[in-house]
Amino acid sequence: MLADDFIRPVPPLPVVVITLIMVLLAGLATSRVSGFLPSVLVYIFFICAPVVLCLMAYRLGFWMPLVVQETGVAVTLITAGLIYYTTEGRQKIFIKNAFKQYLSPDVIEQIIEHPDRLKLGGERKMLSIFFSDIEGFTGISEGLDPEALTHLLNVYLTAMTDIIHEEGGTVDKYEGDAIIAFWNAPLTQPDHATRCVRAALRCQAKLDEMRPSFRESLGKDLKMRIGVNTGYAVVGNMGSHSRFDYTMIGDAVNLASRLEGINKQFGTYTLISQTTKEGMADAFPTREVSRVAVVGRKEPVVVYEPVLPEDMNEQKQKTLAIFSKALNLYYQGDFDHARSVFAGIAQHDPVAQIYVDKCAELLAGPPEDWQGVWVITTK
Repeated sequence: MLADDFIRPVPPLPVVVITLIMVLLAGLATSRVSGFLPSVLVYIFFICAPVVLCLMAYRLGFWMPLVVQETGVAVTLITAGLIYYTTEGRQKIFIKNAFKQYLSPDVIEQIIEHPDRLKLGGERKMLSIFFSDIEGFTGISEGLDPEALTHLLNVYLTAMTDIIHEEGGTVDKYEGDAIIAFWNAPLTQPDHATRCVRAALRCQAKLDEMRPSFRESLGKDLKMRIGVNTGYAVVGNMGSHSRFDYTMIGDAVNLASRLEGINKQFGTYTLISQTTKEGMADAFPTREVSRVAVVGRKEPVVVYEPVLPEDMNEQKQKTLAIFSKALNLYYQGDFDHARSVFAGIAQHDPVAQIYVDKCAELLAGPPEDWQGVWVITTK
């Protein structure tokens, strides 16, 4: 009383201004952060901020209304939470539900963190496309009861899909035992060709591991053919208003499907196109298998067989060198010489044996205008 040091109330105008500033900052902060932990920290900070401000005012000899500020901040945070749920929250839930069937959880989280990278609808994009199919699956399925067939497919498709997701691929669809997948959408992946080929080789290696158990239950070996192509395709959500799939269409997709089937012609199990080989650079060793003219395309396509680096032992390198020499002779039209060179490695190389038979066929009926192209008449 002697010092006249009484607590003085803060005038109404500064209280209103401070409250408005606090509410505005709380609204801006909640709109700028995303994720559970950052949002919780923002909420804690702005709930505590009015208390700290009032305590500081008290130490300076002023009484500032706490309830007004806390009420304003609380209303702002609750409103922001509701707006977030009805807009961004629902959008993220939609993204998760829409893509959880096709993408790995890591890729989905990237899309949620950077939704601007996702374009709903169709867009033309360079993709690396993967088609796989089990050899002779129709005959296998006919000898199994429904429960055994379902179990077989589930075990096989799970193992292959896990590898595709680990390599960042998007599963387009399953068609029975066939798997269709692609890379570089919805997220851009500069190394999409390498990822796709690595996934194909890993799938083949995984099937090698699983083959003994399949042989025990089926009585026969389970083998898979894979075709890989890189090219432009239209990718996006396609279908009706009530039901749609995230899928792709285009000539590049058709070619990948054709390459999967072409494996039958050459006794191979994984074939890639020249564009895929160029896209992956020297990530994996390859051998040129043929120049093929496929159904539905005018220009021939050069196809290659990729090899895992660990499989490139001295014997494999020697075989591929001999095969390359024989293939050049075949391209030049020297079928007799090419046949003899192919025959030298045909015993342990199925592709060379196919060429021995092809050279014999061409010697029996020499073509008039030889271009070195193997014409594929079946899909």
